Amino acid sequence: MAVMAQGGFRGPGQYEIYAPLSRKVLDMDRNDRRTIIQYESRHTDNQTWDISDAGGGFYFIRNVMNGNALAVSDDRNSSPLIAEPFNNSPKQQWRFESSENTTAILVNRNGKAIDIPNGSKNNGTKINSYGRNSEENQQWQFQAAQGNFGNFNSSSNSSDTTRRPGRAGVSRYDGPATGGTGRDADGVYFDDRDRMTKMDGDGVCFYRDRDFRGDAVCATVRSGRPRWNSNFTDIGSVKFFGRATGVQVFDREEFRGNSVEVTGDERDFKRNSRGNLRAAPQSMRVY
Repeated sequence: MAVMAQGGFRGPGQYEIYAPLSRKVLDMDRNDRRTIIQYESRHTDNQTWDISDAGGGFYFIRNVMNGNALAVSDDRNSSPLIAEPFNNSPKQQWRFESSENTTAILVNRNGKAIDIPNGSKNNGTKINSYGRNSEENQQWQFQAAQGNFGNFNSSSNSSDTTRRPGRAGVSRYDGPATGGTGRDADGVYFDDRDRMTKMDGDGVCFYRDRDFRGDAVCATVRSGRPRWNSNFTDIGSVKFFGRATGVQVFDREEFRGNSVEVTGDERDFKRNSRGNLRAAPQSMRVY
């Protein structure tokens, strides 16, 4: 209970994570949606973190913009902090330890703390992990989120704008990690009965093979997929879920380059893509 009050943390909910030293907050860089920097507070979704219980005194810290989890990149000092797809791994689990002046030290399971390199006060400074030393550049406070980002439960396709610090409940991104028939952070799962990948909510899945078979890459209307990040590059078929009405596929990352638009299920994507893509798919925007 002492930890619950430390640094302004009042239980699971949405917060900005503020550094009194630099007067900046933890920010997931919108350019790559992976790099963690510090920046002056703008009360935006990429500066807002949804904190949920991981058990054993640890917590998951997930970015409201896309559900990526705050994680260490490796166990060495000065390793960059990253935001990566949620997978329930130890490197995504944090405990909040008491510090001085109503602040908290955020310590990963590997024992490294979130650290501002050299105590920099500059916007855009990349944040890293470092051995716990309780110095000012490792001291943080939790401030209640001011944005109205809500609690989105993809399985019910409903929204709840009451998720605030101290309110327990299902995170907007909560769900079992990928594997078996469990849903991942975007509501994607494998249906054993139909022997195909599906998703809850509003989005699109691309399949390696025709007729919605084989490996799949899926994306939601909310986030799309600025990087393909898949080991397959030939699209065999496309299937829509929920209220998604269209998707653009681009042959460059970040929604650039040549594109092809699909507005309905395609059992044979290659036959209908009309050769507009000049290279393997690299990103997609869903609407």
